[in-house]
Amino acid sequence: MATFKGIKGFTVQNLPADPLPLAQAQAASPYVGSWSSGGAMSTVRGIFAGFGTQTASLAVSGYHGGDGTVTVNNESYNGTSWSELANVNTARYGHQGCGTTTAGLIYGQVVNPSTVGGLTEEWNGSSWSEVNDMNTSRGNSATAGGGTTEATFVVSGQISPSSYPANTETWNGTSWTEVNDINTARRNLSGFGVSTAAIAAGGSSPSILVESWNGTSWSEITELNTASDESAATGIQTNGLVFGGAPNIARTESWNGSSWTEVADLATARSGLRGSGTATSALAFGAENPAPGRTATEEWSFSGIPPASPVADYTDAIVGQFYFNSASNTFKYVQPGGAPVGTWASGGNLNTARNSLGGSQAGTQTASLAFGGEGGSKNESEEYNGTSWTEGNNLNTARGIITGAGTQTAALGIGGNAPGATALTEAYNGTSWSEVNDLNTARYGNKAGGIQTAALTFAGTTGGSNRQTTTEKYNGTSWTEVNDLNTGRTDPGNLGTLQTNSLCAGGNTSPGANYISNVEIFDGTSWTEVANTNANKHGAGGAGTSTDGIIFGGNIPSVTAATEAWNGSTWTEVADLATARMALAGSGTGSLGLAFGGAQPANSALTEEFTTPEFVIKTVTTS
Repeated sequence: MATFKGIKGFTVQNLPADPLPLAQAQAASPYVGSWSSGGAMSTVRGIFAGFGTQTASLAVSGYHGGDGTVTVNNESYNGTSWSELANVNTARYGHQGCGTTTAGLIYGQVVNPSTVGGLTEEWNGSSWSEVNDMNTSRGNSATAGGGTTEATFVVSGQISPSSYPANTETWNGTSWTEVNDINTARRNLSGFGVSTAAIAAGGSSPSILVESWNGTSWSEITELNTASDESAATGIQTNGLVFGGAPNIARTESWNGSSWTEVADLATARSGLRGSGTATSALAFGAENPAPGRTATEEWSFSGIPPASPVADYTDAIVGQFYFNSASNTFKYVQPGGAPVGTWASGGNLNTARNSLGGSQAGTQTASLAFGGEGGSKNESEEYNGTSWTEGNNLNTARGIITGAGTQTAALGIGGNAPGATALTEAYNGTSWSEVNDLNTARYGNKAGGIQTAALTFAGTTGGSNRQTTTEKYNGTSWTEVNDLNTGRTDPGNLGTLQTNSLCAGGNTSPGANYISNVEIFDGTSWTEVANTNANKHGAGGAGTSTDGIIFGGNIPSVTAATEAWNGSTWTEVADLATARMALAGSGTGSLGLAFGGAQPANSALTEEFTTPEFVIKTVTTS
């Protein structure tokens, strides 16, 4: 332990607050930003078309409001002020638009409360010209704000005061084509993205519904925090903003591809406004209501790390830094983060609750695969995208107590109870399963590591009291027996993303509660005993490698939520799972782990995500 005498002569920084690397500072508040005033519009307008960037936007036509007129007038914003441009050919409101200040498109319209249209006009930077109409006349729809004059879409809206179409149309630069419908028809929804990847949010009622478009179909995803109607939106499918809306609200919500976070409000609450730009540099302008503020323009400035592309920046603090915090009158230092200070958070549930399932051991927290297991039909496969599970094609042979190796798009399903021990191996290519060469020893309750072309399986049982020490390597074609485990067991916990770095922890050595804490590591040739886990257990899940990983859940003999972290030499008890369970699966790393399925003892569909901070600030104590 360093004494004051030991550090005398060194310069110690005097800081008014704890310094934080940018990445961690914004992990707690990743969407920091604010709205500030921009130049006011020249013409009062609401429910109009708006598109472009924060420093180059168009406001096209719209409802005048005060005198009930619909204008043909258009304006362009240069980052400071608005100036008038050439008029559209047909006055309208309730329309949408996309593009830039030199190449834009507007489409749809409300002529009066009972009449809508499908007129489309194209802007070339100096004038407007009519092009092919939409197939379905509509107003108050949503569009891909990031679309172009060559590729955009329009979805839902209204065809009469009380009738809303569900259909979606895409534009290819020449004509509109009908594609698959949205799941919930509604008007006044907001949208952002491009023609092949977009978000449609909120809408009439108002609504909290959100749907995602993949270029082919719509799927319901995480809902807004606040119901939205006549809001504005901008961004891309994985990083967007929704702001304002009826009944005259100022809230702003940020989307990171999986969840919505409320951030700084608009200065002026309003509905029927429009937006342009990106999720990090946006523009809000115009409004239908209220009367004050209809010409107000606001600029969103994002000061954090874009959620879609986080980066570490240690310019403000470095691991190992020692300093004096003058606010708290304490000496502090920055130490690495990692498992001991990690936490579990809920992820999306499996579609089928199950235990003793297989998983992509080399998968990630945002790209994992679950298959087989006890519960359901024992052949279901599901893919995880960091938010939710989607059902994929089934295994060819239904089985429980199965194990897996590989990634989400290149996995192996190995052994299992079909019923009875099986030697079957199936390979997954991201779409479907196919049978490959069998194991040499049929078994279930075994575990695996590695990738599809270089996998390892070990332990398990052939049935009854038998406990396997047998270990087999897969080379992408066939299985070969290699050196055995030192201790036979079934249902151990396991770590290992490579064939040459697998770890086997605990398990059951004979029928009954004969659980052990013994741990062995495989180096590519043989198994070596290393430090035991803190508790005897079997049926645990795992994530990570033989030098950096976590083992979680299991039976000790009661079902446990305990998590232990392995650093290559010792085990440390860290944060418990939120829900105790055994016979679960895992994937990911020691710092970004995923736990899914299991038994409580009832079959579970729960998914939990383990995340560790990059570093921790500690206070130096004196004695």
